[in-house]
Amino acid sequence: MIVLIGTVPYTTGLYRGEAAIEGKSLRVNNALFPVERGSAAMAAACAKVCEFYGLEKPQCIFGGDTGDGQGTDLMFQEAIGKLDKYDPTVIVLHYLFPKIVYGLPLVRKIKSLAQKPQLIADAGGMYLMKVVNQAGCFDVFTPDEGELYFLADEFAPHPLYVRSQLVQEKISREKLIERAYQNKNTAVITVVKGAVDTIYQNGIKQKDLSAPDLAAMEAIGGTGDTITGMLAALRFRGEADADYKALHLNRLIGKMINCNAATQINAFIEAIPRALESYEKNI
Repeated sequence: MIVLIGTVPYTTGLYRGEAAIEGKSLRVNNALFPVERGSAAMAAACAKVCEFYGLEKPQCIFGGDTGDGQGTDLMFQEAIGKLDKYDPTVIVLHYLFPKIVYGLPLVRKIKSLAQKPQLIADAGGMYLMKVVNQAGCFDVFTPDEGELYFLADEFAPHPLYVRSQLVQEKISREKLIERAYQNKNTAVITVVKGAVDTIYQNGIKQKDLSAPDLAAMEAIGGTGDTITGMLAALRFRGEADADYKALHLNRLIGKMINCNAATQINAFIEAIPRALESYEKNI
């Protein structure tokens, strides 16, 4: 199964269960989360792809956290204590407080599983794994261009603390990727999201995607989260080119719905089945 681990800006608590779409909300057990961006948008996109292909619904381990870190503690304690009970084949670490104390215990728990799952990280999940020097254990990181600077900076503990000289020097994406891999600060595959989406494996560029060119997508909160969610579901399905397909689908959706800067991420998620139908007909 797919296990999605992340925090949501919701009442402090632990929320476990299947990810299901209910109107414009994500239902996890008895809780309804608005799908606006972050972990809820990622999980909703993942659930939509799973539903389309008739796959098992993803399971969520969410911490409701309004800023004091208590929900993050509950989320990590559940994952570290009981991850083996979920029998995961894909794990996604998403929005979360990168509390360093939990990083290595979580990696040890994952390594203790009977079968190694595919490991995907975005946002706070990437930050945590970089800081505890475990990025190389992961199969996929999905940074945007700003986060790539963080992965390239071997000293930065958080994207806010990237050395200014890296930005001022206007280092190319290729040089940033080279530094990230040299310092073992990124996963085997790095999917860089931006005006041009690029997939790297062990530092070597595999594919670029720039069409359809939809500048408005850069201004829509959550479009990076939908990529991560779709990518996880497609990998769970066993698709050989899952990462590229997720990038392509995201752009195809933007074109289908004529997105603009005011478009809400719900519109993207609702269009996932249509985009998948179109994609499958044209491959």
